[in-house]
Amino acid sequence: MSWETIEVLIRVFTGIFLCSATGSVLFLYWKPVSKYLEKKGDAKLNYTILKVIICAFFIPVLSVIFEDLSHKSWLFSSTAVIRNITEITGVIWLAGAAASGCFYFLKYRRLRKSLENSCICSRQTQKIADECRKKLCVRRKITVYQSYQVPVPFICGVISPEIILPEERYTKQELEIILLHEMEHYKQRDIFWKLMCNVLACVHWFNPLKKQICSQVEDWSEVSCDVHVLKVFGSLKQYFSTIISIAARKSGYRQYLASALYENSRGLELRMRRTASIRKMKGFPWKSAQIFFICFCTLGAATISAISYGYYRGYIYLEDKTSSKTILKEMDAPKLMKEKQRKGTSLSKQRMMEDEVPGKEKDIWIDWWPEANEFLMSKKFQAEKGDRIQMMLLCSENDNPNVNNNEILAGVITPDGTQKFVCDKDKLQHSFLIKESGEYQFFVENQTTKKIQLAGDYELITKKR
Repeated sequence: MSWETIEVLIRVFTGIFLCSATGSVLFLYWKPVSKYLEKKGDAKLNYTILKVIICAFFIPVLSVIFEDLSHKSWLFSSTAVIRNITEITGVIWLAGAAASGCFYFLKYRRLRKSLENSCICSRQTQKIADECRKKLCVRRKITVYQSYQVPVPFICGVISPEIILPEERYTKQELEIILLHEMEHYKQRDIFWKLMCNVLACVHWFNPLKKQICSQVEDWSEVSCDVHVLKVFGSLKQYFSTIISIAARKSGYRQYLASALYENSRGLELRMRRTASIRKMKGFPWKSAQIFFICFCTLGAATISAISYGYYRGYIYLEDKTSSKTILKEMDAPKLMKEKQRKGTSLSKQRMMEDEVPGKEKDIWIDWWPEANEFLMSKKFQAEKGDRIQMMLLCSENDNPNVNNNEILAGVITPDGTQKFVCDKDKLQHSFLIKESGEYQFFVENQTTKKIQLAGDYELITKKR
């Protein structure tokens, strides 16, 4: 696998891991908070926070921050150990994601198959649907269908929503409750959030909290829906009596990419208890809810930052340990190569690196990624006559037959501006003798047509040593 592919995979897995950590931390904070908000009678805020948590699993905010860190450190550089870990992780993650994706795809196929023989409802039913749509201020006209293959009423379709009813007779009140409930699901965009939960379960299949998160989104979407419908319908007792009556006729099942009127007895009991409790409370004032939401996000951000910094330090530690072992294993003792020299460089793209500079008996480990036709140089450091600047570098392009030996250079810049260097597409190992005391710079130059990685070290060996 090429270095570029490995780097992309490392960034992807880092983003997935950090997003998973972000969403998990926010969810663990939300669990005790949700009970408090339930007592305060605020279902909307509870459901809104859950939506934010779902978004946190897909928005790589911390990865964007780490992009800046990666240009100042070794983050996202790779060693043989890290490459092996990345490849194994990639195979495992891809297998799990594919298996989860197939599971949800088959569920979706089963759902669509059950709708193949559905037919449009009568004009009377569609008229009641239009009345319910106006009560909820839903602009879009939603078509109502009937099918003998579905056990309970539900709404499906993210782009083209459809309400599906079982093939049985309903009273006008029952139809009104069913249609109000399903149209409120459309108004809240619950099908979209259910789709996001399914994608979350596929991408973050390894996260032990994914099932709880998806279940809570399902439960609170129903509670939020019930609370809003009851503002239109009015009677809590009559509303749930009708739902229980419908549920008694058919045993419901949880539809994927669909929101049903009735899921199961546990869910219905929980909805009744929460809805009744929330209706008794006044709920949070809007300003208090805003302050509470900001505090929740701030606390979550602080904890997530601590976790992400720990991940950052862990990656640096692993890279440091494995790189030193890899380079020592792959490289022999430094050898003298054919040394060349020139005055200045023909490349216009030059960049000063922010790494430390060598001192007495101090190795400088580098992991530089020069772009195509780019010249990178260290800060100036003092060297005395008789000292040596010794380097040992590996190039990421050593397996590319299109790279020539004279296209990758590494060497030192003398006080008078002369550049002494060696070139090779594989290993760059050399010891430069200092013939004049003064300030020197270490440099690498990439004359190829693509970005490369040069990893290894250089050090100043004093003549006393």
